Amino acid sequence: MHHLARLLADPGREVHVLDLVAVAAGNPSGATHGRPNRQPELRHAGPMLDQQAKSAYRRRLSEIEDDIQHARDGDDLAREEQAEAEREFLLRELARAVGLGGRDRLANSASERARSSVTRAIRHAITAISDHDPNLGRHLQQAIHTGTRCAYLPDTRVPDRWQL
Repeated sequence: MHHLARLLADPGREVHVLDLVAVAAGNPSGATHGRPNRQPELRHAGPMLDQQAKSAYRRRLSEIEDDIQHARDGDDLAREEQAEAEREFLLRELARAVGLGGRDRLANSASERARSSVTRAIRHAITAISDHDPNLGRHLQQAIHTGTRCAYLPDTRVPDRWQL
């Protein structure tokens, strides 16, 4: 609810997730005013998977497809299930390591951890609000935008008429 309150207090302004986390933790002086904190302990450790690892995963996925086909041809259900389980694992790992547009996700990124945590907390708060006021819940679902930068962006075509 702290995150929502912060966003609702300043409609239209994007707030970096590290600022939201700092304020929610009771450390407003730790806020970065829209700039990610550059302290060494908050830096990332590089991509989750380097190019060599991604290439190896993709090669193995190709091999697994062959294994699955051979298992199906030989009617070997156990071998097929094992290969499919390995394929699913590799696909999950690749999806975890590569974001939209094929961009590498960074390991141990403070911003990524904060983004995930803040998004989850905001969605949970909106769900709780929806349970008590479905109209307000719908409005917040549409107007709250999450990501590395979060914002409350209400539809300007609809006049604000809040009853407290």
